[in-house]
Amino acid sequence: MTIKNSLLGLSLLILCSFSQKMHAQQTANIPIGFFDRIFGYSSHAQDFENYVLELEGTTVELIAVKGGSFEMGCTAEQYQCSEDEIPAHEVILSDFYIGKYEVTNAQFCAFLNSKNAGEDAFIEGKQLMNSDQKLSQINFENGQFVPAEGMGSYPVVEVSYFAAKSFCQWAGGRLPTEAEWEYAARGGQKSNKYTYSGSSNLDDVAWHFENTKSDESAQFYEKHGTMRIGQKKPNELGIYDMSGNVYEWCNDVYTRDYYGVSEVNNPKGPKSGDSRVLRGGSWGDQKKSCRLSFRISVGEYTNYFMYGLRLVKDK
Repeated sequence: MTIKNSLLGLSLLILCSFSQKMHAQQTANIPIGFFDRIFGYSSHAQDFENYVLELEGTTVELIAVKGGSFEMGCTAEQYQCSEDEIPAHEVILSDFYIGKYEVTNAQFCAFLNSKNAGEDAFIEGKQLMNSDQKLSQINFENGQFVPAEGMGSYPVVEVSYFAAKSFCQWAGGRLPTEAEWEYAARGGQKSNKYTYSGSSNLDDVAWHFENTKSDESAQFYEKHGTMRIGQKKPNELGIYDMSGNVYEWCNDVYTRDYYGVSEVNNPKGPKSGDSRVLRGGSWGDQKKSCRLSFRISVGEYTNYFMYGLRLVKDK
């Protein structure tokens, strides 16, 4: 009886091992993005690693940001802080994904075309971008939105909060909370407590007014303008251009004194207000505006040639 049981157990073990090998061989042949397209999620995301999100007509590289606690606001390495950056306060965040790069003109075109926005770029009665201005770097040709020549890998601009939010929803994600934005910009749990995102020397990591007068820029103002994404050094998490190039919309409503009453766990900003937060500084700003804690706010339907976005997805 004991020998029979042992033989039976051995047979089951061999069968199980064979089944696992067959499964490994089969799944190894499944193309990247298969589970995104069929089930709406990434098989790579289940391990909480960096991955490439496949969308209709484009892809977005995402960085896995491990949650944790950090001090938000005017910390010791910041300078010339405004009243809305104080007090510095503890925040605790859950895991999330954030775009490795700012959303580009090419990616935004894929979104507009997928939504059949039409020449005026309207969806649900709301304009997604100011298509009448050449500053948008996006053209409508032969029934399709296309980046202006050579501008596909430059960050999209002239997008309002509504447009940025709509892109993120189309991509299965959302805009970052202000706390998530600052945490990722600071390098998360790998933070070296820099003044800017990835360095205390701004020129190492950012495009700003003093270094964007170039034939390679988007030529918005006296040869100054946005620059192609990913040319400067990344921060501690491998994220590019979180200081400079374009301001990035956050989902939070803005109030000047919010930091004094902010929640500790996963704060989402004030419950009401007249404007939304933008972060990071831009190609047209001085150095202090590219600091990690610097904040500005504008109305939800404001579009401007310094405003862009970055995608966030929940774990």
